[in-house]
Amino acid sequence: MRDIAGAWLSFLCVLHCILPVILLSGGVSLGLNFVAEEMHETWLHTVLLLPVIVILAVSIPRAYRTHKNPQPAMVGVVGILTLIFGVTIGEHVETWFTVVGSILVISSHLLNRQSLKRTSISMAQLAQ
Repeated sequence: MRDIAGAWLSFLCVLHCILPVILLSGGVSLGLNFVAEEMHETWLHTVLLLPVIVILAVSIPRAYRTHKNPQPAMVGVVGILTLIFGVTIGEHVETWFTVVGSILVISSHLLNRQSLKRTSISMAQLAQ
């Protein structure tokens, strides 16, 4: 369940980054540019980033003890570092780093979930 929540939160980061670009490109004529500007406030990045980090920090180590696959943790750490870098680097390339980081975090949660399923299937087969 934590992996699903973490993947959805990371998807919200992607939406948060892509939506202002869409609003700026198509919404200026509709007067929506102020919405796009408000979405890129620094405090909002922190509010979105903290739960992503917490869920990943709780989910991956617990699951690793079960499945012993380091790949989800490695992808997750690179994703979080990319997200943090994107938030701190500045506005010009922030969107690209945040989208890539979010996709890596989503992938990490999906890999983690797959590894847990594979491990539970293997354990069930051993029990037979």
